[in-house]
Formats: sequence, C-alpha cells, structure tokens
Amino acid sequence: MRILRTDIQILRAIAVLSVLVFHFDLPGLQKGFLGVDIFFVISGYLMSRVIIDEMDTGRFSPASFYFRRARRLLPAAMAMFALVTAVVPFALTMGALRDYVQQLLGALAFGANLVLWAQSGYFDGQATLKPLLHTWSLALEEQYYFVLPLALALIGRRWRAAGLVGLLLASLLACQWWLGRDPSGAFYLLPTRAWELLLGSVCALRRVEATSKGFDSGWLWLPIMAWCLLRGVDSVHPRTDALLVCLSTAGLILQPSRMLQSTRPWMRPLQWIGDVSYSLYLVHWPLIALAKNIWLQKVPDTVLWALLGLSFVLAQLSYQYVEQRYRNVPTPQALLRHMVWLLVPLLLAMGALALHMHNHSQAGGAAQGQQPVYGFDARCDQEGDFEPLPACMNAPRPHTMVWGDSYAMHLIPALQASPPDGGVIQATRSACGPSLDMARQSPKDPPDRGQRCIQFNRSVLAYLRQHPEIDVVALSGRWQYYFDDPVVDARGRFIHPGPHEIAASFARVVQQLKAMHKRVVLVSPPALLGPDVDLGRCGQRAAQGLLTMMSTLQTDCAFDRHQFETRQARTLAVLAESQSMAGIDMIALDNFNCDEARCVSVMNKVPLYRDAGHYSLEGARLLGQGLQLGPLVRASAR
Repeated sequence: MRILRTDIQILRAIAVLSVLVFHFDLPGLQKGFLGVDIFFVISGYLMSRVIIDEMDTGRFSPASFYFRRARRLLPAAMAMFALVTAVVPFALTMGALRDYVQQLLGALAFGANLVLWAQSGYFDGQATLKPLLHTWSLALEEQYYFVLPLALALIGRRWRAAGLVGLLLASLLACQWWLGRDPSGAFYLLPTRAWELLLGSVCALRRVEATSKGFDSGWLWLPIMAWCLLRGVDSVHPRTDALLVCLSTAGLILQPSRMLQSTRPWMRPLQWIGDVSYSLYLVHWPLIALAKNIWLQKVPDTVLWALLGLSFVLAQLSYQYVEQRYRNVPTPQALLRHMVWLLVPLLLAMGALALHMHNHSQAGGAAQGQQPVYGFDARCDQEGDFEPLPACMNAPRPHTMVWGDSYAMHLIPALQASPPDGGVIQATRSACGPSLDMARQSPKDPPDRGQRCIQFNRSVLAYLRQHPEIDVVALSGRWQYYFDDPVVDARGRFIHPGPHEIAASFARVVQQLKAMHKRVVLVSPPALLGPDVDLGRCGQRAAQGLLTMMSTLQTDCAFDRHQFETRQARTLAVLAESQSMAGIDMIALDNFNCDEARCVSVMNKVPLYRDAGHYSLEGARLLGQGLQLGPLVRASAR
C-alpha cells in the first residue's frame, strides 16, 4: 500500500534541498543537515501507517513487508554502489580505499552507521572525504524497519500508543545522556536516534485531517522549521534543533497545511524533487566527497554548482530507469532476476577494486601513509589517569619521558629509529597538551574531557615525582588549538587565553619539573600550514599518481618556508616566549624538512605527513634518522 500525499512529497523536497544546500556549501542554511531529521519522521510515519493498517486488518506479512522495502530501496542503492566503487580507485588514497571497503560492506549489510561510528576516532580520516558517509542514515532507517514490526507485535494493539510513546521518551533521554559521553555514538546509533522515527510512528496512530475552516498548521510549524534550518538555537546535534524540526514535521503530518498542498505551477518542481528525493540523496554526496578528495582545499564554487546540476541529472536517471523499473516487480524471485543487472556491475567493480589494492600492497609509503601513529602502541593514547603501561616504554626503568598529545605520539617512531640512552616512556593523550591549568574542549567532546585532560597531566607529574630515574622530559603539543578551539580551565570554565597566558601555563609545568631536578626540552610541531592544507593527503596522492588540485602547495607537495612562518606566526611566538620564560631549549622540527626557501612533504618518495600536521610512520622514522633525534633530545635538555 502506497500513501500518496502531495504535502509529504513537498516535505521530502524541503528535506533533501536543505541537505543539498548544506552539503554543497551554498549560502543560506546553517543547519541544512536537519533535513535528515525531517526524513526520519516522514519515514517513521509512512512505514508505521502501512504496518499498523495491515496488522489491524490481519493482512500483515513480515516477508511481504521486507520484500516491498527491498524493492523500493535496494535497486537505486546498488546502482550507486556500483558506480562509486568503479570510480574510487582513481580518486582515493590507499588508506581511504581501505576505509571505503569497510563502508561498502557495512552499507550492503545495513550497518553503515556502525562502521562510520567505528571510523569516527581522533586519528580517522575526515568524514567529509568518505563517499558513503551519507549511507549512515539509510542504514539506521533499515534497522528501524527490521525492529518496528516486532516491537508493534510485542506491544500489542491495546498498548500500542503507550508503548510507542514510552519507547520514544526512552530513546530521547538515551540520546541526551549519550551526547555527553559519546557524541559520535549518539549521532550514529539507532537507540539514540530512534525517537525521531518513533515520533513519525506515533503520528501514524491517529490522523487528523485538515479542513478549510480549521487553523492552517503551516503558519505555526513552517516558521519554526525554517528558523531551525536557517540558524537554529543549539550548537549540539541531535538536541534542541532536531527536536523542534521533528515536532514541526510531525505537526505538518498530523494536520496537513494547505501551503504544502498547492496545485500552483511553481509548486510542481518541488513535487518532482520530492519524487526523486531518494535517488537525489543517494547520488549527491559521493560527487561532493570525491571532489573534496581531489581538491586539497576548498572545492571551487563553479565545480560545486556543476556537481549540483549533475546530481539532479543522475537523480532523474536513477528514478526513471532504476526506481520505477523495480517498483512493481511482483515477486522476490523476479526481483532477484532483475537485480542481476545491478549486482554484476557491482561485483565487477568490487573485483577491480580488490585487484587495484592488491597491486599497490607493496607500495609501503603510500600504503602506510594514513596509518595512525600512536607511538609504541594504541594503548598509549590514554583516557584515564596516566598508567606506566609496559607497552608504552622500551626499557624497564627508562630515563627519558615524552609527554604531550598526538604531536608527542608521532615522536616515538623517530626515537625508535634513533634511540636515546636509557630508554623512553610515553605519557600521551590525544588533544591534550602538557598543561596543568588549561585544556582543549571541543563541542564534539564529552563535556568533561578538558578537565580529565588536566587531571591526566597532573597524574603524569605525580608519576615523575616518584621516579627520579627519569631525568629528561621532552614536551610536545599542538599549541594551535589553544587559539582555534574552545579552552577550559581546571574547573571546566571556558576561558580565552592569549599568547602570554599560554606561554606562562607551559612555563609553570617546566618550573615544577625543574623542582624535581628534571632536565626539560621543548619539541616543536612539524612545519605545517594549518588544518585546511592536508600535507599528508597531498603526499600520499602524489606517491600514488592520483589527480590532485591545489592552490597553496607546489606540484611536488612542497610549500614556501615563508608561508609556513606567516601562517604559524602565533604558535611560533608562543613557543619562543615559552622558551624564554621557562629557560629551556627547543628542537625545531622544521630543520628536518625545510631549508631557507621551502619545506618538502615527500622525501625519498615517502610522504612525511599523515594529515595536515602529524608525521606518518615512515616520515617519523626518517625524522629520527635525519636529526638523530634520540641523542639530540638528551643533549638539548636543560
């Protein structure tokens, strides 16, 4: 049974256009991603209406329901998977291809959201570069379709309303609780997003018809929806803005607005966009992600507009020749026979991708360029108080400690390639510079992460106090985030430290170390340009011979030293003042790959960086050998 409502088709158009405006970086909608939340409510409503109506009349069959869902959703998705899989070997680096394979298998198994959640860690690639990122929402809907009939059957007809409302509230509360502990999990997982679909399901329990004499709900709900899409009231998602958009969608479903049922000619394009919205959602994101892989910096506006137009063309082709062709296939057996025309190209594309990756498996630098560098072991990226794990040291009683964030982690392979006397112990935590009174607190982090960072650093200091055999401490960090990101003090209060305050905070750490009779050396960040210039991706793409468009970097991925010094002027000034205040020396890592005129990103055909700032594993080893970093650390400490 198909539910055909003009107003819902226009709501679909609003949803998908909001997503497109946001994804294509067009001006106007700061919160266009909320279009996905609109889709969730619509999907929950439509599917629940079908299931409830069939259950109440004794006609519901799980096999028939899932066949209709497969017939509706799978063909267009398979066509998109086949096309994208055929193209990605020419656009993605080897590390990104390995991630893509996981995303594709997850999407085929209706678990793309789980894969993307697992790939959302600190060291994982940028989400905007993943061609199948958008399939998380499709997987979440599919998981809901699997669970909903069982839930309705267990609840029973008598308790249906109370049961669905109870599940909705439980999911909403779980979402808010989980946001404070694992924002990525709260975003990607069904238990914390089901409330949006359940709101649609609750709407399916009782339909309120609009009448010409009644209040037109569009005057209330459309302005609220528009305000959320334009600006919103909350910086955390999914929270207040998502709730308001979902309630607006539910209100417009329950009492259809005459504004969304107009037969005027200018409304027909919106109705068409609503018709092709599924295919349009499928095809638009891979085009954007592939372009963002090729352009190292912002994709030119002309290219984005061209890709937007191509999205509508591909969506119409997919709707006309794939969606419509399979919509009325009568049996599962017939569907399988017809799907061969989509499965064979997909299998061929997957085979070609596997062969491509096998042929490049010996390309060590390119293959390992995006490998996370945790230091001795991934366990050395600690989350609680500091623990002297055996896996995070290379001697029973090491004499040198490396303390800091991920910019300290990538020094460990360099020290392994050029070891200091007495061995090394690693005390590191991602995005946690060695400060005792200030820490980065990103909006995406749990709300107490900054305070836990400071507590980690205090525990490192306590450990050093008890271990006099550690006589040298090398401190390193990404000082830039004290300028760029929100920062909290030890009480969790947001502060805005200036360069002098940042240098003074660092100097206080050094003073406490010197009071313990430790010798200290500061190790600078690598030569870099900033988060908008991915040196690692450029080097990896150059090593693989991939097409790369860039304006800041030279064709061999090198950059002017003056450009580096200009862009990093604030950080370099803080480092210089820190040295002066603390009375210590600094090892400047730009001496490794920069001369007076330029800095290189590739050396001996090896990409030195894994991203915009961290060294790759092989790059760190070359650093250690080139600077003899281990002996240099101990010789420079004072």
